[in-house]
Amino acid sequence: MIDEIERPFIIGIAGDSGSGKTTFAESIKRIFAGKVATITMDDYHKIGREERRKLGITPLNPEMTDLELFREHLEIIRRGEKIIKPIYDHTRGVINGEEVFKPEKIVIVEGLHTLYDEIRDYLDYKIFVDPARIIKRKWKLKRDVEERGYRREEVIEEIIKRENDYKRFVDFQKIYADTIIKIYPSELQNVERITFLVGMEEMYRVRMIFTNISLEMTDITLNVDLSKLIKASERDFAITFFSDYYYGKRASFIEIDGALSVEIFESILDTLRDETGYDIRWDAGDYVNSIEVAKLLLCWNLVEFIKSTIKSKHK
Repeated sequence: MIDEIERPFIIGIAGDSGSGKTTFAESIKRIFAGKVATITMDDYHKIGREERRKLGITPLNPEMTDLELFREHLEIIRRGEKIIKPIYDHTRGVINGEEVFKPEKIVIVEGLHTLYDEIRDYLDYKIFVDPARIIKRKWKLKRDVEERGYRREEVIEEIIKRENDYKRFVDFQKIYADTIIKIYPSELQNVERITFLVGMEEMYRVRMIFTNISLEMTDITLNVDLSKLIKASERDFAITFFSDYYYGKRASFIEIDGALSVEIFESILDTLRDETGYDIRWDAGDYVNSIEVAKLLLCWNLVEFIKSTIKSKHK
């Protein structure tokens, strides 16, 4: 299927720093292994971290990103041609050299301002990742302290400083997305349960909002074994569906909460294998959490979107 695409298919993923953009990008790369190249807007910072700090400006302010150069590069990438792009060093907080970027069949663009005017026009499929504040704070602390080596106090200070800019410069982009991924704390953790009192794994409630509901999609059957649901050893889960408007557009809403049986997970994965022609491998035990299911739902919608794009070109 993917080999039928005439030019690079460009996917934009927008959201706050530490919101999980890379996590969802990785799931797309797993589905189309070897056919995906990723580019980040962090590499287009105009000035370094220390200079931004002295000026009292956060990277969420679009003036701190060279949007014009990024747009020019997207135009070249869309033609299937390589570019020479800057490299941002997160450890030192500065631009450190350049590198050649060669597009693949699918190009994932992720960043704070991915769905901005004159940038989103070059995108074929648009995603916005939107975790609740408490989750976003926790994820950003974990990433920046454990993976990037920042001081905890420094990260907390930065989180607080950035919140106003997030509302001003980032949050509104979700109105342009084909898929919005909202992540909340689970509603299934009952404080009266012994298993909760002695400690349970972290659970999430994920709401997927699909605004491209005019697509013709492949049927997927979700098999649920009722006999397993009444066994005390089973995990808690809930699935909800409803239709509504999202910023003036008709949309479908799917919510997944808790941990789902891998049988439900596998039915989506099998459909993706059939549609892509790839022997997709996805590590999973007997249960998968709601974020893993959301990754597959995102990939499924993306595959259906690509199929629809190819069909329209052949008409």
